[in-house]
Amino acid sequence: MFDLKLLKRIDWFTILLVVGLVTFGLISIASIMASPFSGEESSIGDYTAKLNMVYVNKQAVNFMVGAAAFLIIIVFDYQQVFKPLIKFAYIGIVGLLVLLIVMDKTQRGITGWFVFEAIDRAIQPGELCKICVIIALSKIVSEDMDKHDGKLKTFKSIFYAAAVCIGPTALIMVQPDFGTAFVLLCIMVMIFFIAKISWGYIAAAAVAVAAGLPLAYFFVFNDDQKGRINAFLNPELDVQGSGYNVMQSKIAIGSGQLYGKGYFSSGTLAQLRFVPERHTDFVFAGIVEGVGFVGGVLLIVAFFLLIFRWIWIAMHAKDYFGMCLVAGCAGMLLAHVFENIGMTIGLMPVTGIPLPFISYGGSNLLTNMIAVGIVENVWMRRPEKK
Repeated sequence: MFDLKLLKRIDWFTILLVVGLVTFGLISIASIMASPFSGEESSIGDYTAKLNMVYVNKQAVNFMVGAAAFLIIIVFDYQQVFKPLIKFAYIGIVGLLVLLIVMDKTQRGITGWFVFEAIDRAIQPGELCKICVIIALSKIVSEDMDKHDGKLKTFKSIFYAAAVCIGPTALIMVQPDFGTAFVLLCIMVMIFFIAKISWGYIAAAAVAVAAGLPLAYFFVFNDDQKGRINAFLNPELDVQGSGYNVMQSKIAIGSGQLYGKGYFSSGTLAQLRFVPERHTDFVFAGIVEGVGFVGGVLLIVAFFLLIFRWIWIAMHAKDYFGMCLVAGCAGMLLAHVFENIGMTIGLMPVTGIPLPFISYGGSNLLTNMIAVGIVENVWMRRPEKK
C-alpha cells in the first residue's frame, strides 16, 4: 500500500518548475502556430480567430497522459518494483526497436514511430528506451558501487553496463536517429561519472570517440547527416539546403533582439512559417523571437535550476540505486536542453532533438514526465533527517 505520508515529502520545486515549463510551452505553441496577426486586431474574438489550437489541445492531452504516468510511478517503491521489472521492460523495448527496423516505415526521415492513424497518434519507442536504459544502467552500476564503497570499479560491470546502453543505441542509429542515440550515450556518461569511474576508462573512451567520429563520418553517416555536419562546420556552405533550417532559426532568434516582438504579435517569422519545425525541434527559435534574449536566458536558467535540483536530489538519495536513477534523468534532461538549444543557434549539428516540456510531442513529454516521477519517487523515500 502507498503511504499517504510520503506526499508530504514531495519536491514541490520540481513540480512547480515542470508545470511552469509545460504551461509556457503551451502558450508558445499557441502563438507560434497561429495564423499571422495583422496588428489590426482589437478584440479577443479577433485574436482567437487567428489561433490554431490543434497542437495545443493535443499537447494538453499529452500532458495529462504524462501526469497519469507520473502518479503511477511515484506510488511504487523504486527499489521493490524497478529492479525486478527492468529486465522485461528492456527486452520489450529492444523488441519494439527491432520491429521498427523490420517494418521500415519512414516518418520525417527515420523509421522511429509506430503510427496509429485511427486515433491520429504516434509512439516513438526510442523515447521510452531512455527510461529503460536509465533504470537498467542504474541497477548494474549501483550493485557494483554497493560492493566497492560507492565506486564503479569492476571491469565486468562496466562492460555489461556499456553493452546494455550500446545495444539499443546501435538499433536507434540504424533508424537513423542520431539525436536519440546521443542522449542515450549522455545518460551513460552521467551515471558513470556520478559512480566515480576511474579516469583511465574516461581517457580510453575519449580516445575511442576521437578515433571513431571520423570513421563514422565516412562509413556510417548518410548524405543527409553529412550535409548537416558540413552545414554546422560551414553555415554558408548550403543555405538553401542542409543549412537552411539553422539559418532561418538564427534569423528568427536575432529578430527578437533584447526583449522580443511579443507573443501573438504581427509579422513573426515563426507564424509566417519561415522557421522550419517551428513547434517541435526549432521551437526555441520561435520562443526567443517572441520573448527576446532576456526571455531566452530566463528559460535556460529555469532548465538549469531543474537540472541542478535533480543533481542535488541524487546526492541525497538513500542508496546508490536511487542516486544513479536521478543522475540518469538529469543527464537525459541536460543532453536534450544542450543539443536542442545548441542546434537552433548553430553551436551543435541538427539532430532533431525536442526541447523538454516545451516542444510538441507525446512520446517525449511522456518520457519526461516518467523521469519526473522517478526523481520524485527517489526524493519522497529519502532518509529521514536526524
